[in-house]
Amino acid sequence: MKIMGAHIFLVGKDNFEICRRQGVYGCVKPNKEWNRAEIIAGMQSIVPGDLVFFYVKNKGVYGLWKTVGTPYYDDTQIWPDNTQKYPYRFSFEPTVGSFPKPISLNDILDLRDKGRIWTFDLNPVQQKNQYKITMSEAKELLRLLLRNNPLRTPPTKIPDPYTPSQKNSIEVEIPLVKGNKIKYEGWLNAWLMQSLAAGKFKDLFGDYQEFLNLVPTTFNKVMDIFLTHIATVDSIEILYKYTCIELKKDRATKKDLTQILRYEDWLARKLAYGDHEMIQSILIAKDFTKEVTDYVKNRQQIEEKTIRLLSYQVTKNGQEITFYEQPL
Repeated sequence: MKIMGAHIFLVGKDNFEICRRQGVYGCVKPNKEWNRAEIIAGMQSIVPGDLVFFYVKNKGVYGLWKTVGTPYYDDTQIWPDNTQKYPYRFSFEPTVGSFPKPISLNDILDLRDKGRIWTFDLNPVQQKNQYKITMSEAKELLRLLLRNNPLRTPPTKIPDPYTPSQKNSIEVEIPLVKGNKIKYEGWLNAWLMQSLAAGKFKDLFGDYQEFLNLVPTTFNKVMDIFLTHIATVDSIEILYKYTCIELKKDRATKKDLTQILRYEDWLARKLAYGDHEMIQSILIAKDFTKEVTDYVKNRQQIEEKTIRLLSYQVTKNGQEITFYEQPL
């Protein structure tokens, strides 16, 4: 099976020992709905066989494991925390080899300075415990694990595998407010990540391979969704396009347009060697101000470069979301 995704999860030293012994990791269940939606969006990005790394505070990045099955909801107490049960969970097993010596934070920061790690950021502005990373970044981490552990040994089995007493699916809600608008952008993000994990919307976004969400940038903003597009030509993989998607639950304004343009420019400089044609920019919203549509129309005429505007509609009694290309 071809591996399509990789993740870094943050965990304390004591909880990490439990995770590693039982082959299970859990995310918190926040009290605030918008925050819960973002946690669920992250869990929806996990598919069976994804690579798993753990960042243990004051220790470093440990590897390497892969996910088993899909994430699930289970509030059985596992970790010694009376205030939180970490019910959004997934199971994992070791893969590739045993790597007792972790990657130091200094090595990670060095890779960030060189631009070889860019989706993993411990900036306190974000306060995330889960980071989906690109496969090119995962290869850098695996390279360092192999460097730090030159005597390669087989993977160590999970000593005490956790068997869930309950294994409920993690539900994505689509709560609506006045005007048939989604209540929080996090739910729109979660629904899209669930769809992308299932391989949907390739007719809309193109034949994507990797799909990440809430990606940190260097200007204290997070990109809602990021896709890579890779073609295989005579067994050679060619990365030919990136997609950045900005989500708005309401009407998109000039401010939102400015944001997606900023992401486009940042990605072009960081990943595409200044080639803006490699970046597909998409703004998804309930609708758009005239100022937004006029700008996009003029840009298309002058620069021959567009920003795709997609309006969303919630259908099937609040169970599905349909997208429509905004006419210019």
